[in-house]
Amino acid sequence: MRSLSRFSGRLLAAGFLALGFVAGGAYVAHAADATGPAAAAAGADETVATVNGKPIKLSDIALADEEMGQALARLPEEKKFQYLLSMLIDRSIVAEAAKAKKMQDDPMVKRREAYFNEKVLRDVYWVQLMRDKVGEKQVKAYYDANIAKAEPETEAHAAHILVGSKEEADKIEADIKAGKSFEDEAKAASKDSSAANGGDLGWFKRGDMVQEFGDAVFSMKPGQISAPVKTQFGWHVIKLIATRKAPKPTFDEAHDDIMRMLVRKEGNEVMEDLRKSAKVEIVGAGSAQPAMVPAP
Repeated sequence: MRSLSRFSGRLLAAGFLALGFVAGGAYVAHAADATGPAAAAAGADETVATVNGKPIKLSDIALADEEMGQALARLPEEKKFQYLLSMLIDRSIVAEAAKAKKMQDDPMVKRREAYFNEKVLRDVYWVQLMRDKVGEKQVKAYYDANIAKAEPETEAHAAHILVGSKEEADKIEADIKAGKSFEDEAKAASKDSSAANGGDLGWFKRGDMVQEFGDAVFSMKPGQISAPVKTQFGWHVIKLIATRKAPKPTFDEAHDDIMRMLVRKEGNEVMEDLRKSAKVEIVGAGSAQPAMVPAP
């Protein structure tokens, strides 16, 4: 059986990985592999099965992956391919049975056709808009200006012991400074999941932690044990193990995150402009909301 890896997870016939609404109504999209469904659309769209003579093509699998991929993300590629193909075969069989019963003219079918026709127009048009605005040139320019030339951030490697009261934290701090092992105290007393590892939190940047914790860590020197620090989680005794300049991601490593960020930014701006030119009226605004809308 073929593997989805030949067009990877980057599946969208219009040339982008995926798109979907995020908060604020904007879309997010990734750049796609030129060897994926875009290539299929250009003539390499192989037939993988037929149902009563009707072909199911690689591009159909790609669209099914776009629709279902997130729900199937944990499946191995081979099983994912098999699941999607089986789903499309069954869908085709049922659709043919529906046509034989003249379901094409059913009002519910017509309503869904209109709904999904609008969705398809939106999806493909949006991808074209974003592809015109965000490409490899823009991604590379952002990487060069904001990552390659930027000063590297400082990271800290620290461990902590989390307890419920200042009294507990004071005693633990005093015991450690009197010679007890920080790691042993963490394993015995800490309420955090890091307790099994002696409280070790690994490497992190200041902004990765709540403010009080980050401020304390980045004001310490390696080897130092903090006084108790209060956060929303409780009281912490912290040991700073080491600091370093964070290694910068390569362009390839940062590529997809930059693409998502730029598309989100451009998408927000485009959506705002489109909303300004549209006349939108909410029927019954200010009155009771429909039953399916949750109360604020």
